Amino acid sequence: MASGKAAAWLEIGRPFSWTASVVPVLVGSALAFKDGAFSWPIFLAVLLASVALQAGTNVINELYDVRNQVDTLESPRASRALVEGRLTEREAFWGGLVLFGFVAAVGLGLVALRGWPMLVLGVVGMLGGYFYTAPPFQYKYRALGVPLVFVLMGPLMVIGAYYALSGRYSEQALLASLPVGFLVAAILHANDVRDVDDDARTGFQTLSTLVGQVKAAHLYVAMLALAYLVVLALVVTRVLPLWSLATLLVLPLAYGAVQKMEQGVHVRGGVAQLARIDQATAQIHLLFGLLLALAFVLQRAVG
Repeated sequence: MASGKAAAWLEIGRPFSWTASVVPVLVGSALAFKDGAFSWPIFLAVLLASVALQAGTNVINELYDVRNQVDTLESPRASRALVEGRLTEREAFWGGLVLFGFVAAVGLGLVALRGWPMLVLGVVGMLGGYFYTAPPFQYKYRALGVPLVFVLMGPLMVIGAYYALSGRYSEQALLASLPVGFLVAAILHANDVRDVDDDARTGFQTLSTLVGQVKAAHLYVAMLALAYLVVLALVVTRVLPLWSLATLLVLPLAYGAVQKMEQGVHVRGGVAQLARIDQATAQIHLLFGLLLALAFVLQRAVG
């Protein structure tokens, strides 16, 4: 029974998605390291809080997706933990609150260390995570999920990690967060493109249901392209180190994901290509982010 509960919690917490919160922390922390402002205890605290925030958001998201019948037993990619009764809605709600409570505790420690800007960053992040699907805002269902995830898991998390370590704002951190934001938004958008029919059935709007699957697929391609164009522009203007061009090594994976997306929406019977498009995009985001973070480390190490 205990192992069954543990498996259910892992299923609803979606550990495979946690890289989306790890990457921005690594990029912001690597930039702080380059600037001579790094602390292992602070870094680990920020990393754990970021993962806990995403896990808590995943739990609350699943809870309200089930309540709103977005996720059912017939949904092909949904978690089964709640719909099969392996976890109750009450357990999920309180489990999510415990995770948010841990984030709040770490956040209060960072506020004591760095002051009110850390409070603003933390509160915005927690509210954004909780109200992703929770009423009254439920912005996931109002076609606001993709743009807000871009902000919350791009600029907000990169700048937040940098500020927690350095105690100051960095325009370089803001600019470096843009490609991270485009790619993390692309993960969610890829999921929405694949699930456009299921989302339309519920009556809730995503960006994909709003513009249609074909235009949404083109927007997905644009997000991937913008991530690379921003890096190239920032390298040319010397905002990012030359080492950042290592992110181009991930281009073959990005090209493969673009092909799958185009085939999925344009080729008859090609919908199977979209089955794992979100995970493929998450892999691009992870490798891209690791190489971008490594570029800052190398900049300090070798100049």
